[in-house]
Amino acid sequence: MERIKLLIGRIAGSLWFMPALYAAGAIALVFAAPLAEFIIPDVLADAIEEDALRTILNVLSSSLLAVTIFSLTTMATSLKAVSDAATPRARPILIQGGNAQNAIATFLGAFIFSMIGLVALNSGILGAGGEAVLFALTILATLMVVVVLIQWIRQLSTLGDVEDAISKVESATQEAFKALACLPPSADRSALGKGGSLVLRADRPGYVQMIDLRSLDEAAGRLGATVEVLALPGERCGPALDLARVYGAGGADAAQRLLPCFVRGNVRTLEADPRLGLTALSEIGSRALSPGVNDPGTAVSAIRALERCFAGWSKASGKDNPGPALERVVYPSLDASGALRDPVIALARDGAGQLEVMRALGELCAAAGSLDALDLEEEAGVLKSEIMERASAAMAHKSDIVRLTDAIG
Repeated sequence: MERIKLLIGRIAGSLWFMPALYAAGAIALVFAAPLAEFIIPDVLADAIEEDALRTILNVLSSSLLAVTIFSLTTMATSLKAVSDAATPRARPILIQGGNAQNAIATFLGAFIFSMIGLVALNSGILGAGGEAVLFALTILATLMVVVVLIQWIRQLSTLGDVEDAISKVESATQEAFKALACLPPSADRSALGKGGSLVLRADRPGYVQMIDLRSLDEAAGRLGATVEVLALPGERCGPALDLARVYGAGGADAAQRLLPCFVRGNVRTLEADPRLGLTALSEIGSRALSPGVNDPGTAVSAIRALERCFAGWSKASGKDNPGPALERVVYPSLDASGALRDPVIALARDGAGQLEVMRALGELCAAAGSLDALDLEEEAGVLKSEIMERASAAMAHKSDIVRLTDAIG
């Protein structure tokens, strides 16, 4: 079931899905117009001028294709700008959903609607009542285009902006942490037994993108086996890397039946891997700290977003999971210490000489260490010590080191 949801979510989030849906709806509406002819009064049907309707449809068809091409070009340019200024990891997040996708879908759908409408109108298949219905649909489509065009113009002011990319990556990461908190609780390790185990491995190199734990539990039950998951979403997999250990499967062929429960791909994805979002935020901060950019303010914004992500993770983890625990699948929890350490070390390495950046990192560690649900107090203390060491080695003025010490202790 989770694999089906993942597939549906990816299709719905694709750039082509909404335009295709709008286009199909436009075609259906035009050809359904004659079916509604019987509900249109003759007086109203006779009041619609065919030439007026044809003129409006001609205007829509002649202008919206150019608007659609312009929108696609603008979106492609802004995505490239985000990749250059922030990180390529942000592009898939920016493509999915949002006003840009809705604008392109609306413009393309209205263009196809106007083209099909002209074909139907010129062919004479509509009749007077059908023309009245088509006229009403045309007015509605025109209003939709106007509203979406205004929203699109407003969106252009932030499209490709690094701060907008940080905000969207943060939101996607928060959603991934919420999904992580909703996973069914792991079975107790005592369920694994003490017998020998078979190693489950992927047939080709890649990354684990998602694990359908419920399906894995059911499949293990059918085999009379138990499973210890070793590779969480975001980790590498391949012929030389262990995905899981299978106990009591009876043979390697039987254990291989569990492999489809591990969704694999060539790249990491964010749906079940919130660490990718944390990595993207740290990369945005590191890119801002490069000598060619030299924008510590953006790095601080990325650090503040990381702080909010850990707070959201703690809040989601603190809620009770109402679902039943797994019976035959044991899996490890996400390592909170490693999730904090990786972005902090990366940003401390690149921003060691920047007082404001190191102070923000110290505040991030202090905030993360105070989150009881994540148990990061010890790791936060170690990281603050390393922040001070790196800053002491990189900062030229002792006064900056004193200020940093006063700020983070």
